[in-house]
Amino acid sequence: MFKNEKNFLESLITLKWKSPYGEHTEKFFAKINVWREADLFPKPIAQALKEAGPGDVIYHEFPPGKLFNFSEDLIVEVNPKVQYRPPEKFSHIKLKLGRFYPLFFFRFLPGILSSSIYPGRIIGANGSRETILLDANHPLARYPLVLELEIKNVLPKEKETGGRCRDWIEEAFRVGPGMQARFDHLPTDFGLDEPDNFSREDESPDTIFYREPRFVGHIDRLCHQHLIEFYSTLLPKEGVILDLMSSWESHLPDYPFEVIGLGINEEELKANPRLKDYMVKDINEDPTLPFDKESFDAVICDLSIEYVVKPLELLSEIKRILKPGGIVAFSFSNRYFPPKVIKLWVDLHEFERMGYVLELLIRSNFKDLGTYSLRGYPRPSDDRWIACTLQSDPLYVVWGRK
Repeated sequence: MFKNEKNFLESLITLKWKSPYGEHTEKFFAKINVWREADLFPKPIAQALKEAGPGDVIYHEFPPGKLFNFSEDLIVEVNPKVQYRPPEKFSHIKLKLGRFYPLFFFRFLPGILSSSIYPGRIIGANGSRETILLDANHPLARYPLVLELEIKNVLPKEKETGGRCRDWIEEAFRVGPGMQARFDHLPTDFGLDEPDNFSREDESPDTIFYREPRFVGHIDRLCHQHLIEFYSTLLPKEGVILDLMSSWESHLPDYPFEVIGLGINEEELKANPRLKDYMVKDINEDPTLPFDKESFDAVICDLSIEYVVKPLELLSEIKRILKPGGIVAFSFSNRYFPPKVIKLWVDLHEFERMGYVLELLIRSNFKDLGTYSLRGYPRPSDDRWIACTLQSDPLYVVWGRK
């Protein structure tokens, strides 16, 4: 009998990896039923879980193709005219280089189940044959990976050996992580030059839609706290910060920042206690930022990049007003106002949304890029949306330096 045979382990599973353009960290909260689930982890980790206690960190490195298998047989040539058959709801989505599509969108893929929900990536095209290359390998199969499990708490089970059985590596990392990176240095085609991708259901001026203040949280309280904690590790401990597309609530840690807000509703800006000063401006109407060159140590844009219709123009302005070495960070979750979100955002997987923002930063020549995801925590019991989903809002952050 092993030490944790009758225990649950509340754990934070972290997967770290590097792409040619940045460093990436994926975190997932798991309540591991040791009796039933430990042996679904790679063997060295499974053994450690059976004896682990609070505060322990289990660490293991995996070479490419070890945690997620890589096979040349999963790179297949596809004739889109014959094999690309997305459901009617998604029939408007076009195949583009570097983008991901659920494998069940395609017919007659050798060795792949027709019902597979796993993502496949377009990695090339043969114009003479009118075919494309589809890579159905896990997007992290080509990368060295570092897996860490931090044991937060040990809880006894009500029953000795029963309970659920979940493959936590599968649940946490099988669909999503890795989708944010470019393939083989090739720019991912997000259609940045296609105006329709930046169209919105409601094309009226944003000043009309946001005329009335909305004093509501756009992420739940736990996700809000997680964003504050993340910024406490990313941002400088002091300096001048621009809170871009700001509102009534700050997600900044309690550091001695001088915070300037720029938003679209003055009542919300007035209610933000962190703002030393603020300006009201619709950046979709005019992305020019009313600040001097090299004025800020950091620019944060929380829960708003999905509404920006001129993102490259805005990033050019952000780069202008940042000091050398300054940080720009975009955070988001999976909530948005449907009337004002850009069409492209709706069509993307959540991890591809990180890829979209990362692509914007690459094309704007930012450096020291990074992405961060945090998912899987239980939703707070007093949250208004707990009847809809039991998981806390996921957190995604993409950043770079000037």
